[in-house]
Amino acid sequence: MPATANAEPARPDRFQRIDGAFGYAGFKPAALDPARQLKVLIQVDGDPVGEAAAEAADAGRTVDRPALRAGLRDKHRDVEEKVKAEGGTVLSSYTDTFNGIAASVPRRSLPAIQQAPGVVSVHPVRTFKADNTAGIPYIGAPQAWQDLGRTGAGVKVAVIDTGIDYTHANFGGSGDPAAFAGNDGTVIEPGTFPTAKVIAGYDLVGDAYDAGDPASVPRPDPDPLDCDGHGSHVAGSSAGSGVSADGKTYPGPYDATTHTRAFKVGPGVAPAASLMAYRVFGCAGSASEDVIVSAMERALKDGADVVNMSLGSPYGREDEPSAQAVRTLTRAGVTVVASAGNSGQNAYLVGAPAIAPSAISVAALDAARAELPAAKISADGTEIVAQNSNEAPLPSGSLPIAVLRTSYPSGPLSLGCDPADYAAYPGGVSGKLVITLRGTCARVKRAILGQKAGAAAVAMVNTDAAFPALEGPITSDPDTGEQYTVTIPFLGIRSTDGAAAATLDGKSTTLTALTVPSPGYSRLASFSSGGPANVSSALRPDVTAPGVSVVSTGVGTGSGAATISGTSMASPMVAGVAALVKQAHPRWRPDRIKAAILSTADATTKITGYTARVAGSGVVAARQAVGASVIAEGRGGSANLSFGLKSLTGAYRQSESFTIRNTGERAVTYDLAAAFTGEAYGAQVTVSPRTVTVGRDSSRDVHVTLSLSAQAVAALPAAETSNFGTVVHIQGAVTATPRAAAEGVSPLRAAFLLVPDAQSEVRSGRPGRYTPADGGLATSVQVRNTGAHAGAADVYAWGVTDADDVKGAEDSMDVRAAGVQTLPGPALGGADTDRALVFAVNTSGRWSNAATGEFDVAIDSTGDGTPDHYLVGADYGLVTTGDLDGRFATFVFKADGTLVDAWIATAPMNGGTLLMPVLASEVGLAEGTSRFTYSVAGFSQVPDGLVDETEAAVFDAFAPAVSTGAYVPLAPGASAAVPLTVDPARLAATPAKGWLVVSLDDRSGRDEADQVGLGRLPAVQP
Repeated sequence: MPATANAEPARPDRFQRIDGAFGYAGFKPAALDPARQLKVLIQVDGDPVGEAAAEAADAGRTVDRPALRAGLRDKHRDVEEKVKAEGGTVLSSYTDTFNGIAASVPRRSLPAIQQAPGVVSVHPVRTFKADNTAGIPYIGAPQAWQDLGRTGAGVKVAVIDTGIDYTHANFGGSGDPAAFAGNDGTVIEPGTFPTAKVIAGYDLVGDAYDAGDPASVPRPDPDPLDCDGHGSHVAGSSAGSGVSADGKTYPGPYDATTHTRAFKVGPGVAPAASLMAYRVFGCAGSASEDVIVSAMERALKDGADVVNMSLGSPYGREDEPSAQAVRTLTRAGVTVVASAGNSGQNAYLVGAPAIAPSAISVAALDAARAELPAAKISADGTEIVAQNSNEAPLPSGSLPIAVLRTSYPSGPLSLGCDPADYAAYPGGVSGKLVITLRGTCARVKRAILGQKAGAAAVAMVNTDAAFPALEGPITSDPDTGEQYTVTIPFLGIRSTDGAAAATLDGKSTTLTALTVPSPGYSRLASFSSGGPANVSSALRPDVTAPGVSVVSTGVGTGSGAATISGTSMASPMVAGVAALVKQAHPRWRPDRIKAAILSTADATTKITGYTARVAGSGVVAARQAVGASVIAEGRGGSANLSFGLKSLTGAYRQSESFTIRNTGERAVTYDLAAAFTGEAYGAQVTVSPRTVTVGRDSSRDVHVTLSLSAQAVAALPAAETSNFGTVVHIQGAVTATPRAAAEGVSPLRAAFLLVPDAQSEVRSGRPGRYTPADGGLATSVQVRNTGAHAGAADVYAWGVTDADDVKGAEDSMDVRAAGVQTLPGPALGGADTDRALVFAVNTSGRWSNAATGEFDVAIDSTGDGTPDHYLVGADYGLVTTGDLDGRFATFVFKADGTLVDAWIATAPMNGGTLLMPVLASEVGLAEGTSRFTYSVAGFSQVPDGLVDETEAAVFDAFAPAVSTGAYVPLAPGASAAVPLTVDPARLAATPAKGWLVVSLDDRSGRDEADQVGLGRLPAVQP
């Protein structure tokens, strides 16, 4: 007997309005962006020189590098001619880490260039953003100095960043700010550069460059002097010598007592290492992927041992040029360390180039302070505890409160990123506590702008429930490089207190100083980008290091410090550890150096709330990594085990392995165990063998098996659970505990992660016989679930179909079909006289996170052939703050770019179908004027660009031609008859192809949306 089919129009748990959402001024729907030139990296057939040289070295041969370069450039010529023939411009050529060219080409020419002989792939160029006395001891570096005598001597660390202020005392400079101020950063004055500490470098872009400005072009020069500060800070954490309290370069010694001395700037992790500076940023703004690849080529040619890249672009992919260049660097013997990113802990955000399998991808935790300076805001019975982020003295007496808004009196909170925001406040902000919202600009910019406007203090509401990063003294604007000292308090308010803070406008407060326990201490930083890896679902990041309120080199200060937070600050600490390991083991290749760092990490004593998906194997332990004679290693050097994304149609069992390698002189015995962290969803993990003895200079394999019974697979959460930034995953770690302690023998660990995707298999038949009913036609469709997991039949009017004509990762934005269902208005919180519309968009491929793309539904409600509204599915953070955050949402825009409303969309992770809600009234529809035309366009966000456009379809929100909205849950093995109706008269005016039957738990792509055609309709008797 078929199950009863019931429509469930009122499902308030399915779609949720995002109250208070507002549009970032810099965002507009991609469909409104005019066609433009694209900057691309074109990969040409053949291995780069670095890869060919590594393969030859593995075989005991040498290669003629100049001849190889010449041969690759010959291959480039035909491709360059094709680019020019298509109206493009060749920008640069690459041979050593990446084989290809950079070019600017018309968007329309991409298919022709992709099909040209010799072209492997075409990648739109990404835009990259720049992503110590407390942090260095936290990871145990002084113990490595003391016990092992390793300080990085003889190791060359390349910093690809904003340059290095080599006049600073932390790098052996004079320590006189005048030396920096008088240095012409476009030329090398005699005797200034290189130095004994900063031994090489190059400026690939010039001061004015900003990749975010299409009109900006690189203007290289030989002087890599930093004018931003980020690169100098990074270099100091990695390999700064240290600055004594008297402002002089610290000469040593480096031992366990070093950090008990008084410092203006503490030494870096590898204080005796040499530095190389490759500048890829201007004085402000962003960098581009082609320039970063060029910097990697220079670092390889100049003989770097370790490369640090504290930069990235969210949603990284292993196939993009920067990740390919990382692979070549590591194959050529260079250890590459990169920041995971600062986009927050939602899923699939880890950026490129950190996403490269051979890189060491670094997350950040808070190791700054166990207690924080704070201020209590007391006003009209409301008390809010805020962090005193710059530790400035609090003003005494009563302060009026000014809550900045985008419009007055009741608009959303303003970001406070523009001087006009302060000038627009009624009555001005002079002498007041100004309250703003975090987003878009550097946090401290609000303090700078507020002080310039005369404010007595500035507070910023954070975007999550933690306090924002502790800033320390604010001496410059990171966005512009302007030197400016803030003397007023800059307060940080947790998001949970944001609503209360917004109600205080016009009231008065007193600020009371206090200290509060730091809720983030020893925990992962809230900004640290979450894994797993986009596309592959591999375990990323790899490892964690301190990255909150890190004190290091202050650019242009001569001998002063700056406090900055980010995974940018964590990455150079790991790069410093890599330099120490390289010094201790000069013959170890990058994969073994990586293995030593990951397998000796600490996930018990140095981190609270450990989770492998965001922290990798744990907190880097310098002493253990540097002294290790026994390590655990796997593919690419990582002992961490990536079980990846698994589509489950029944019981599951999979084994992965790692190797315990003993490079020491005596046998070692380990006991092995495995445990889950977090929800295991009924999974089981086993390790074989449970005990292993590894002889001197030998190795043993360890096998780790994850399994789920058929019952456990059936009980896994539904696909919709993995939505709006979350992903269902199973994680844990294998630990190897030595039975006897010895030098070089430490506990080892291998983290593991699985992303299970239990699947239904809902199949729809053809419509049955049509019968007359209420002036129309009635039929039904049989649906059956033969899968291992529960599914559903969710019915939409099928309006759009499109060819499967996009290859590669962008096929997840290649629209295959689209449809609409109409439900009573209360289903979305609307009036009874309104209608709730849900657009279903099905793609040909699978995304890891739908927020890697943008889907624009253009709605023409007036019939003039021009869209009146856009329903935009995109990354929530991108639209509201300008920064990607991994949460996919639906936004309703007017054609002029005005934001009308926002909803949490249904777009499950690792899926291929998204559901976008909107009220009919929000797009200009009402009974009697309810017919509209729509089409869908899919865009890639990272890198950006149009992927697909569809034909137009029509629909009537109040009088649909075919029935919609039936929703039938289907357990495994269940079947049902779904009743459907057709109104032939309406169909003539508002054509439909039939129905889309959507089941989000089916295999991603075409299987999630069955296309059920109308078939042949009988005549309806009047």
